[in-house]
Amino acid sequence: MSKKKTEGITDPQAKTLRVICSILARTGLPPTVKELAFALGISHASAHEQIAQLVRKGYLRKEDRKARSIVVIKSNK
Repeated sequence: MSKKKTEGITDPQAKTLRVICSILARTGLPPTVKELAFALGISHASAHEQIAQLVRKGYLRKEDRKARSIVVIKSNK
């Protein structure tokens, strides 16, 4: 059974994107997955999955071989 494609992003994905943008604005650096998981109060695996979904939906990009590899392409405003 295939997954149904959703339009836009879910509320948890929108929260993840807001937190990423907030950390980036505050520190000048994107968060690591560990920092993001801590800020959201979720597991490392859940944070990684949220990032993967936002990459798939075109909101984020990840750069290879970097700890702080999250690049915001578009925000959810």
